[in-house]
Amino acid sequence: MYRFTPLLLTLSLLLVTSCSLFKELNLTSDDVTRITSETFDDDYDMVYYSTLSLLQAEQYTIIEANKESGIIRGIQHTERNDVEWNLKAFGEATERESTEAVFLVLPLPSKHTEVKLSLYRNELIVTRKNGRNQKQDSRTMLLTESTYNKWLNKLKAEIKRRKRLS
Repeated sequence: MYRFTPLLLTLSLLLVTSCSLFKELNLTSDDVTRITSETFDDDYDMVYYSTLSLLQAEQYTIIEANKESGIIRGIQHTERNDVEWNLKAFGEATERESTEAVFLVLPLPSKHTEVKLSLYRNELIVTRKNGRNQKQDSRTMLLTESTYNKWLNKLKAEIKRRKRLS
């Protein structure tokens, strides 16, 4: 009986931990703004062109860049080569996925600039039913604070790099 105690404790701990890992995020609009925004002590042009440079360095295809509005959109595609296998095994597969980064660069008074970043995961999901494939697009905004911190820190580093070149 005592040999099963560590096993039962381990399984109980695993069950409790897994439940907490899959809690739904309940973020307020203030939380989203805090996670996705940053103010820089640099002028608009420096931040705008550093953002373009960052996307290029991260191997994103720039699909929109409008300096007047401050909007910059980049996308990175990932093709999947396991689609047929997943369809046979599970009846569903992700055929294509991409990550889209949308920056809004806004000038502020006193040579400051605000950057708002939104990251999206786009997927084309294929489901096989009755021998026929059905495709459905899925678009989800990523809301992981560490992901946004990583991007905004990379933008800070890119601004610093470009300043050294000036």
